[in-house]
Amino acid sequence: MRPRGPDPGEVPQARPGSRLAPLAVRDLNRAADAVLGDAIGPVWVRGELVRFLAHRSGHWYFSLTDGDASVSCAMFRGRNRRVPFEPRDGLEVVVLAVPGVYEPQGRYQLVVEAMEPLGAGAAALALEQLRRRLAAEGLFDEDRKRPLPLLPRTIGVVTSADGAALRDVLRVLRRRFAGVRVLLAPATVQGKEAPVEIAESLSRLDRQRPDVILLVRGGGAREDLAAFDDERVVRAIAACEAPIVTGIGHEIDTTLADLAADVRAPTPSAAAEVVVREREELLERVRSLRARLVRAMRHRLGALRGRVREATAARGLRAFPLRLQRLLAHLAELDRRLDARVRTTLAERRRRLAGLAGRLSPRALASRVAERRSRVGAVREALVAAARAGLEARRARLGRLAARLEGMSPLRVLGRGYALVTRGGPGGPLVTDAAALAPGDAIHVRLARGAVDARVEEIHAGEEAPPGRENDR
Repeated sequence: MRPRGPDPGEVPQARPGSRLAPLAVRDLNRAADAVLGDAIGPVWVRGELVRFLAHRSGHWYFSLTDGDASVSCAMFRGRNRRVPFEPRDGLEVVVLAVPGVYEPQGRYQLVVEAMEPLGAGAAALALEQLRRRLAAEGLFDEDRKRPLPLLPRTIGVVTSADGAALRDVLRVLRRRFAGVRVLLAPATVQGKEAPVEIAESLSRLDRQRPDVILLVRGGGAREDLAAFDDERVVRAIAACEAPIVTGIGHEIDTTLADLAADVRAPTPSAAAEVVVREREELLERVRSLRARLVRAMRHRLGALRGRVREATAARGLRAFPLRLQRLLAHLAELDRRLDARVRTTLAERRRRLAGLAGRLSPRALASRVAERRSRVGAVREALVAAARAGLEARRARLGRLAARLEGMSPLRVLGRGYALVTRGGPGGPLVTDAAALAPGDAIHVRLARGAVDARVEEIHAGEEAPPGRENDR
């Protein structure tokens, strides 16, 4: 059977990057970046730092050169935080990086994942830079170091579980103070994983609340103690609540962990000796203190006996019994006087009480009540008589005043034939002069009985009214 050929109506697909399907610049750079990363992958590269720049964003930008060639590098913030030294131009380093292409500019570069200094001088420089930075934060200050407990009951130990340092520590603890509780937090003390394990063991052990923690390691080359110069270990020591005693390496070895610890011992055995005192030493101190206390008490008692003898021999003390006898006699006399005064006072109080009881008896109270009632009746009768006399006097005076008021009343005048004339009506002004009126004015005339409303027809100003015509107005 012959294979079927291409469908005449099907359009062939163009290969990406061909004339029919050209790549975008970004796609090309992306493809080149993928090819470099897959073909070479992470690789260690050594060279000298040049044009180093710590950007304000936290990223580092620099170049690596070997004198004949150079390559641009970038180390991002999340990675460069783990670098234990401060990079600078001219420093020779080795970096773990992935080659690639920076897409926006199509520039070949290395994306650095890790950086380490090269050479003994570079390592010493990195260690000194780290020491200065941690010291500036106060992690090595003397005022933050805590005193060790006098007699710790629980001691924590961070070291290798199968190392000689642990055996030395346990031997010293059993010899000097057997029975103390020991908590072991094993950790690798050498290699790349050692700093992480040491920091985690310190934190885990501190949560168990020991009285003190020993961080120890046996002797070795200076490079073998690198884990105890790690920043993570130093910060873990500073974060512990319990005091830390270090015994790392030999006596001449001093690490950053020793600087951060509360007490530094030259060896693991010395560290164990620092935290516990020998039982016999403590017992000897107790015996010494007891002997000193006995001597001090004997001296004090001797001094007091001497003072008693001196006081006994003194003239004033010999006369003391006579003075005491006189004081006792005086006290007896005062007691007698007080007894007589109390008896007299009690008799007086009894007499007063008897008198009050007699006055408060039912018969005496009835007699006093009858007497009070008689006096109240007499007073009441006197008050009634006085009230009646006063009332009659006021009635007579009121009659006289009413008669006088009646004589002065305008109504009496009206009864004799006079009249009151007001203009405009009963509430108008009183008319006393004819000149105050005009023809046609309305007037109101009040008589002794009744009133009359009238209107003025003619005015006779200045003339006296004819006899018998006073009421015509």
